[in-house]
This record gives sequence, C-alpha cells and structure tokens, in this order.
Amino acid sequence: MKRRGVVIGTLAVATAGCVDRIHDVAASTPRDIDVRSRYFETDPLVESESIVSAPMDVETHARAYTGAETATDAMVDDAEAAREFVTETAFVDDGGDAVLLVAQRLAPPSVDFRLASVSRTGEHALRISASEVGTRHEEDPVAHTLFIRLADERGPPERVTVSVSGDRASVTV
Repeated sequence: MKRRGVVIGTLAVATAGCVDRIHDVAASTPRDIDVRSRYFETDPLVESESIVSAPMDVETHARAYTGAETATDAMVDDAEAAREFVTETAFVDDGGDAVLLVAQRLAPPSVDFRLASVSRTGEHALRISASEVGTRHEEDPVAHTLFIRLADERGPPERVTVSVSGDRASVTV
C-alpha cells in the first residue's frame, strides 16, 4: 500500500502541468497506436472547417488532416497553441506516420471535452470515444475542440468515427 502511494506521488510530480499526457495515459488504446490529445476551450478552426459551418442539428463534428500545410491553413491566425500542436505532428503526407483528427462538440461552456478511448473497428478503421466532463447547464452552446494525433503501426486509418454520448461523426482520412 505504501509503495502504491510512492508511485502515485512520483507520477503526480513528474507529470505536473502535463494535463494532455495524463489524458493520453488514461485513454484505452491498442498498443500499436500512439495517441496524443489536446483540448481547446475555444474554436481554433476557420469557419469553413469548423462545426459552426455544419447544419444546425449537428452536435459532434470531425475533420482529419494528413499534412502540416492543410492543417495549418484550417486554423485561425491567433490559434497559437493549436499551431504548436500541429508543428509537433509528423504528418503522413510529409513523410511521418501521424494523422491529426480534430473533433468538435457543441456544448455549454461549463463542459469539457476529453478523449476516453480509441479502438479498432476494422483493419484501417478506428472508433474514438470522447466524453463530456462537467454539468450541462441551460446555456448557449459553444464549440469545444479536441485535437487528436494518431500514429498507427498498421498505417494511417481510412475511416475514423468519433462518438460522444451516443452522437457520432465520421470522417474519411
């Protein structure tokens, strides 16, 4: 019991300030898929790429990017943290092994959007489960954004489905 406390304490100190990494470790993921995620309380995407351009009844939205240039072009100019995440991504089109999935959810400002799990639904298909954390109050919804970097040893996925509270959005990579 004492050893468990030491391990937990050491991990807490070692990961202080690394919120994104803690979520990645907690997410259920096959061993041959490397996943990193970053949550943004705001919408870093330009309107044409964002959930705000989707039909009114859409609550969950997904986009996939395989190259740094197209991912950067999809972001607003002042989205510095999002651009930094993109810069750290070794995209498939640029000779790397990663794909960037951007999942968005319309929800009240009091709710956070987090990666829950990644699972295979076929040879080159993935299902990403995300969860809303917090209490839904009667507030106007805002766009919550989750950047998910996926590097699969089997190669880039052809199709990714994002599932949040029974609502789904699929994207062809």
